[in-house]
Amino acid sequence: MERLNSEKISSAQISILDNNTEWLGIPKTHLMECAGYSFAMEVIRKYYLDRTKTVLILCGTGNNGGDGFVIGRHLSSVGIKCKIILIGTPEKIRTKEAKLNWEIIYNSLNYSIENKIIKDSSEIKEYQNKILKGQTKYNLIIDGLLGTGIKGKLKEPISSAIDFINTLKLERNIPVVSIDVPSGLNPNTGDVEDKAIKANLVITFHRNKTGMNIDNEYIEEIIIKPIGIPEEAFIFIGRGDLLPTLKKRNYNSHKGEFGRMLVIGGSKNYSGAPAYSSLTGINFGIDLVITYTPHVIADILRSYSPNMIVRSSPGDWLNMKAYNEIALLSDWAYAILIGPGLGEEKETEELLVNLLKKYKNDKKKFVLDADALKLVRNHHDLIKGQNCILTPHENELKVMTKTTIASYNNISKRSSDIFKIAKKLDLNILLKGSYDYISNGKLLKINKTGCPEMAIGGTGDVLAGLCTSFIATRNPIFESACSGAFLNGYIGEFCKKKIGPRFTAMDMITNINNSIQNLI
Repeated sequence: MERLNSEKISSAQISILDNNTEWLGIPKTHLMECAGYSFAMEVIRKYYLDRTKTVLILCGTGNNGGDGFVIGRHLSSVGIKCKIILIGTPEKIRTKEAKLNWEIIYNSLNYSIENKIIKDSSEIKEYQNKILKGQTKYNLIIDGLLGTGIKGKLKEPISSAIDFINTLKLERNIPVVSIDVPSGLNPNTGDVEDKAIKANLVITFHRNKTGMNIDNEYIEEIIIKPIGIPEEAFIFIGRGDLLPTLKKRNYNSHKGEFGRMLVIGGSKNYSGAPAYSSLTGINFGIDLVITYTPHVIADILRSYSPNMIVRSSPGDWLNMKAYNEIALLSDWAYAILIGPGLGEEKETEELLVNLLKKYKNDKKKFVLDADALKLVRNHHDLIKGQNCILTPHENELKVMTKTTIASYNNISKRSSDIFKIAKKLDLNILLKGSYDYISNGKLLKINKTGCPEMAIGGTGDVLAGLCTSFIATRNPIFESACSGAFLNGYIGEFCKKKIGPRFTAMDMITNINNSIQNLI
């Protein structure tokens, strides 16, 4: 079963893994140290570097440059002469890990490592002429200029630095090794929009990147080196999974662009459940949240908050009389949640069946929760292959699929059970529990955030509301389920720490923003 661990990986996935590794307690400085050490040991072996050899390392102001600083440190530690050139200024070094390693070599290792700062292209050309005239000799050039975020035409002095490296390779036959990716090449597509390093070797970290192959003029050979990213960073959802899904409003956005969410639920017996889900969307920051409910509880829901927009249909339960209005609202919504407090009446099941037929035809994105999961147990044909998330707990999954699964802490077996069910139904399942298991039948991830104090009424409605909120802000379905589970559990932990062990679902809702701010 694939768990985001294919042989090739995108730069976005690497960023997720880096942040997840940090979430697991392994600092990014450790990863940079491992990357630099493994790179240095590989080039020493491959190019027979010793005390008689000299290496030139060109570094940019990002993490690739940071790797270059560490590489220089490890090469010099075994007596290999190194010159590190920073292309840019120290003030523009972008990450704390790269800045730390620059300060080490600049302030403390200026005896064993020669360093130079180049701020403009004219200085690069002067240095190039000096080398071409034979005044300085290098046995190897290491490219640490640019990483994975390359877009469009290159700026100076980076553009001239790439020309500099390519010229020395061609005219002085100096081998060039790139850190992780040849500078200027898009590692996701393999495209070069402007210019790129023509590397003899690329030593890439953890896994090869999706767009990097050796059948082009920019890469002759690729070696993959591990840097200490643990298996848990793939399997368990972390901060890295959450961050890309926390979308930001555009400067000129208008009301409705940052999410339109429809919550369908409630009955004469349950008014709190749909309110919890809707208030979750509101406090998450969704622009417009509409709650559709039976008339019997409509005014109760309105009383929860002036932010609640409530539409209703006559009666104690929702039925086919509500279909036309719900259908119009469904067309309006970016994401739909069906189920909180819905009830299990036969007339409600009829409404759900017809809505699911519409959603299948319209390719709508939705979440099925609570009572909707029980009502759909005889209608798997209507949900199979749909753009949806099912959020059952273990008993609801058993009722819905007539399947018994392994215990929550038997990770391998329970993962396999959930994976098979998700694959059979061809949709996303978020199984709630002490550990949340999320699968779409192709990928599987596990969430461990949360605490026992969350075993109270309403927290499942908050989870469903969060999943729908992530979908409403234009995130993919699987990622929305992962982020919803992670954030829901984290909010519970946050409330326990800030309020104490006796908090409520409303406490969680009012602390959504505080929790997010604590994570970013």
